[in-house]
Amino acid sequence: MNIKAQKIGKKKSFIITQGISIIGYILFWFLFVPGKPYYFIYALPFFSFGIGGLFTLMMSMTADVCDLDELQNGLPRKEATFGAIYWLMVKFGYAIAGLLSGLIMTLVGFDPNIPEQPEGAVFWLRVVYSVFPILGTLLAIYVMRNYEISEERAMEIKTQLRDKKLKKE
Repeated sequence: MNIKAQKIGKKKSFIITQGISIIGYILFWFLFVPGKPYYFIYALPFFSFGIGGLFTLMMSMTADVCDLDELQNGLPRKEATFGAIYWLMVKFGYAIAGLLSGLIMTLVGFDPNIPEQPEGAVFWLRVVYSVFPILGTLLAIYVMRNYEISEERAMEIKTQLRDKKLKKE
């Protein structure tokens, strides 16, 4: 993943990995078949690729932002602050997802104890577990459109920081 990101850039790599994740969400729409939960496994590699790309690239991009922040402001590095905010948001997302999963099942009328689900329950589960994640992923891609630290720019920033530190010594 990282070698590809170095060749085409982190932003493009992010967009590609999230695009692959969207393929998984689309597949999930069709693979959400009552009585056949193992079909989900076919879409899982696509989700995993997207999540792997997200976690790998986001931390690398955060490091680039910390370097740029230090160069522009001359203040001590803020990796801890950026990292804390990042992981707080990740954990907040997991907590909300866990909290809402039971509520969603209830709202759509899904009952795991009955052999045949009520009319519309499976459709709304497909919407919640396919359409909403696709919209969230598209939003993330949209937000990342302004990320402009290329590999070349990241190396320039690192060089400028190194030169600045050497002058102080």
